[in-house]
Amino acid sequence: MLAALSAFESFLMRWTLRAAMALLVLTCCVSLYQVVTRFIFEEPSTWSEVTARSLNIWMVYLGVAVAFRTGALMAVEFLFNRLHGGARAVLVAVIAGLSLGVLLVMVWFGWDMVGRVRFQMLAGVDNPFTGEGISIALVYAAVPVGAALAIVGLLARAAEQIRDALHARTSAPAPQEVYEV
Repeated sequence: MLAALSAFESFLMRWTLRAAMALLVLTCCVSLYQVVTRFIFEEPSTWSEVTARSLNIWMVYLGVAVAFRTGALMAVEFLFNRLHGGARAVLVAVIAGLSLGVLLVMVWFGWDMVGRVRFQMLAGVDNPFTGEGISIALVYAAVPVGAALAIVGLLARAAEQIRDALHARTSAPAPQEVYEV
């Protein structure tokens, strides 16, 4: 069962990272298009700035999910490196609990905001298929989606760290012998 959950989490984080990288590439391309139309053709695009900003927001929230999983965010290394065994596991659980609380608030209020703004449209951007506006709720949805994915990464990393802390050798390393020359 744990192997299946670990495989799912690994698959999810891999595709989340790939999506974030693809959004970074798209953001760069749209931003380049904006620069070319503004400064070379002297007729700025109406949609590219809003689109680049929206893609960037999604990229950041997807990237944060992967950052939680890999432990790339700011950490309490000073304390973490000085604690061992059960004390380290407790520290990891406390940090994960606080982070989980913040992420759950982001999911809850993020979905609330998505519902509140669903009738507002992005300025200057029209749906190329229908010609109608695009709801700004699609941009706001990055907050709860990214936070939900970050919860998966946070729980996976915390489980690994707690397992490692509890299964680590509790004895102090043997002192190194010093040889006189």
